[in-house]
Amino acid sequence: MTEDDYHRYIEAFNARDYAALETFFTDDFVLENAGFRVQGKPAFRAFYAFFHEYCREEVIFKGFYPGKDGFVSNVVIRFTGLKDLSPELLVQKGYEGMTPVPAGVSVDVEFLILYLLDERGKIRFIKGAVWVPAATEG
Repeated sequence: MTEDDYHRYIEAFNARDYAALETFFTDDFVLENAGFRVQGKPAFRAFYAFFHEYCREEVIFKGFYPGKDGFVSNVVIRFTGLKDLSPELLVQKGYEGMTPVPAGVSVDVEFLILYLLDERGKIRFIKGAVWVPAATEG
């Protein structure tokens, strides 16, 4: 996957074009983030159908760092709460590691995301790490 491909991936994600997004994935790819795991295209669609009912996400590109078996991206994801989402519902759905964003609130979170690719250049594994800046006194 090239940086240009990744920009197309971000465009598809921001447009909620899941069919286009899935063209970037292997059938059984794995997404690990916030303490939960989604495996395969059907689970991916089910997760985002659920999550995007409660929260809009906008990915803002900062950097693309290619490597031997994949790449790392640096992005800011703007989470905007659309409806209140309770921690209890997240646990019930199996996404207990997530932090809900209240309706009407927007939060920008910086991520470093590892993407591992198969031999065809398809995404087989995604794992996000949240950037937590050092505390400052002010």
